[in-house]
Order: sequence, then structure tokens, then C-alpha cells
Amino acid sequence: MQRIENWVGKGLTKVENESEEYESIKNGFLKGMGFMGHATTIMAIHKNDVSSSLARQARWDSFKIFSKAVAIKSGGDANVRYAWYGASLDDLLEIVSEGFNGCKNHDDDDDESHGVGIPLFSVDFSIDSAMCTVADEHGLRHVLLCRVILGKVEAVACGSKQSQPSSKQYDSGVDDILAPTKHIIWTAFMNSHIHPSYVLSFKYNYTKDSVIHGALKPQSPYVLFPNLVARVSNNLKPAQMTMLLRSYRIYQQRKISRQVWIKKVRLIVGDTLLHSVITNSNYDVHIL
Repeated sequence: MQRIENWVGKGLTKVENESEEYESIKNGFLKGMGFMGHATTIMAIHKNDVSSSLARQARWDSFKIFSKAVAIKSGGDANVRYAWYGASLDDLLEIVSEGFNGCKNHDDDDDESHGVGIPLFSVDFSIDSAMCTVADEHGLRHVLLCRVILGKVEAVACGSKQSQPSSKQYDSGVDDILAPTKHIIWTAFMNSHIHPSYVLSFKYNYTKDSVIHGALKPQSPYVLFPNLVARVSNNLKPAQMTMLLRSYRIYQQRKISRQVWIKKVRLIVGDTLLHSVITNSNYDVHIL
């Protein structure tokens, strides 16, 4: 936490624990973590202080101006929403300080990306942003809670290389019009349509819940799936973590059998790492 605490007074202000602001953001994040909610602990929340520099104030003023412009264009509603963005702490601090320019799009290695732009995840799907995080030197992970101008959205197909609106009537992309999980802000709009509002810091822990959520049973031992995610998160790339989450969702929707799902997990995680997680007595392992 020390590195992010060094930014207090230099553009970030700490949101006090148990304040209404803190509780609202905390509860929203944990709710969006789904099955990982009980395996996640919020460590701190810091707010982007737009008054700390002329540049930050200018970016905030620009965001408000573009909000009004998109509202006029869209018939009165700019469709401003909150959304999550996960990456390494270095990337997030750079974004808060300088904007998105120069930061890696974490969908670059994802064959199932929806267009070329800045991907953010709907406020109810913080777990997807968590899969894109990278642990810092203290084992903590960090996500941005951003205000985003969505305007009129259009569906962008999986694997699409679209990099701008398909016509002037659209402002942003989405993976699913009816049930959006991912929002795509085109690169040309990344610093006018996204405002990073908060940095939320969290860590994974190991659950002791007696209710089995997706118990993984490759042999006789089995491990709670949240524990598996927490353990392998330091060994897998964000793209692999995203694949792991996607496989679990497909399995929960009963689109694949348990046997097929376990094979997918083994391919993503690798048998060596999977075996170490299941057999290491330091983790919450159960014997049938």
C-alpha cells in the first residue's frame, strides 16, 4: 500500500473507511465479484482529486463538456455510467495522472476481444476487471472505477477489429446490447469519454465457506474454485484469467459438462500449477 499512499496529496485522496462513499463503492465492487466476493478483501479506496492540478481539472472539465455535447447529439441523454478498468498499479497511476495515452490495452492478447479500443466492464461485472489486474509488490491488486460517456451504443462482434464507430450516430461499442458486460471506448475518445474517479485496492483470500461453488474435482481431492482463482492469479496472465472466468461461466450456464470444463481449466492453468494448488496443504483443500 505504501506506493499508492505516496500519491496521497499528489492527486489522490483517501476515502475514509465506513463513510457512505466508501461503503457504496465497496459493496458495489464485491457484489460484482460474484463467486469471488467472499474471497476478496477491500484494502483501500482512493479518489482522483481533480483540483490537485490544472491538467486534471482540465480533463474533468473536458469530460463534462463532452457529456453535454453527446447529450445534445443523442437527444438529451449522454448515457453516462460507471465502469471498471483493471490493470497493473503502474498503469492505473499513469492513467490517473496523464490519461490513457500510452497504456497497454489488455485485450491485445485476447482473441475474443470486441473491437480495438479501451475495454471497461459494466458496474455489475467488477470480477471481469479483477481478472485483468496484476499484483503489486505487496500482493495487492487495483482497479479503476471510471465515469464513462457511452452515448448511443452499438454491438461489436467478438473478434472484431473495429476501431471507430460504424456511423456518426454511434458513440461506443458493447459486447451485448441487451445484457452488456464489456464497454468499448474507441481510442479517439479515450481521454474525453472516460474519467478515472477512484482507485480501489483489494486482495484475494482463501474462503472457508462450507458451500461449494464450482468445486473442482480433477481426481479425488478438490478445491473451491474461488481458492483456485486466488492462487493461480499470480501465475497466469490477465488474458488467461479472463479465459478461466469465461470457462466457468459457460459451465455454470450448463453449456458444457463438468468433464469438459475441467479439461478447459487444465489447459488454461496447466497440470503442474493445478496439482500444486490442489495438493498444497496451505490452501483450503478437501478430500472426498
